[in-house]
Amino acid sequence: MQKHSAYRLTYALNETGQLVNVDDVLVGKKCGCFCPACKEPLTAKNQGKKRMHHFAHQSGTECDYAIESMLHLIAKEKIREAFLSKSEFWIEFEYKSFCVNNEECKFIKYNECYESKRQRFNIKQFYDSCEQEIPYDNINRRSDLKIYSSTNPERDPIYLEFFVTHASDKEKLHSGNKIIEICVESEDDILQLAENGIVESNNHYVNKYNVFERNLQKVCFYGFKNKDCKNSRISNVIEFVRYILQ
Repeated sequence: MQKHSAYRLTYALNETGQLVNVDDVLVGKKCGCFCPACKEPLTAKNQGKKRMHHFAHQSGTECDYAIESMLHLIAKEKIREAFLSKSEFWIEFEYKSFCVNNEECKFIKYNECYESKRQRFNIKQFYDSCEQEIPYDNINRRSDLKIYSSTNPERDPIYLEFFVTHASDKEKLHSGNKIIEICVESEDDILQLAENGIVESNNHYVNKYNVFERNLQKVCFYGFKNKDCKNSRISNVIEFVRYILQ
């Protein structure tokens, strides 16, 4: 069964390997486009106003990973364009400030003792460059996008990883790098990211294809400073429960 069958293939690769929209190419086989997954030649179908314009494989078969590859390519291109063209590009995540005695506390904790707030940063104040498929600094992997400072190369870069059905492995995510892992399930998801920035989400990814590897949020931050143990405002009143055995 084709993945993301509710969507049409609206973007493809042209003869030079660039991502193009079906409305920007010649109709039919003259489009000169190829599937972003299997690289088979495509036909551009512009079928009036009632049906969505889309690409179809010339062989008549459908590629299981065409939509997934398309979304992945769109995400890399659109988010890079948004970062480079905007004066502000925001990221936002939850920050937890724990009790100053959190590490030494001897009481049984039924709930963590912390206050939570949202931290929001315009990363264009710290970074000016964004490139696709750049290797990580300290592991033998390539990133979807690397956001970095050309004027301050010592500043830790931010790596973006997009996924449609297969999330990144734990070795990469816990490598010590600043990584934001983002699930994209539609072109609208990508446009929202480009417009509003990257916001840590409590919404969970609903896996439709039985490849669920772990409990995944739509947007997750790894390697960022997102907590401290400096909160002196936490109440020191402790609840005790006493049981009597008869």
